[in-house]
Amino acid sequence: MTIEAHRDIPAVRRLTALDTAQTLLRAARGRSYSEDQAFDELLDASMRFHVDIVDLCEALTDLTTTPDTVPAHRRAHTVATELWGALIARRATTVEN
Repeated sequence: MTIEAHRDIPAVRRLTALDTAQTLLRAARGRSYSEDQAFDELLDASMRFHVDIVDLCEALTDLTTTPDTVPAHRRAHTVATELWGALIARRATTVEN
């Protein structure tokens, strides 16, 4: 099976989304922010707002790549924007300068 085919397997898609979101939070929060802290933050937000964690991870990723797209999971995108929109925007501005 090719790498592209593996990407279509739901379990791989879920792990990739989670890994990407954790990496984004760690980069935005700074060096001292651990992978466990990023996971805990994602899980807490998922439980607090009753949003699937993978949908939330994908929404967080969308904030960094395509902010103008119409989200497939509107609730997850709303939560991600409220929780991390300013943080991601601030990080993007810092990286650009």
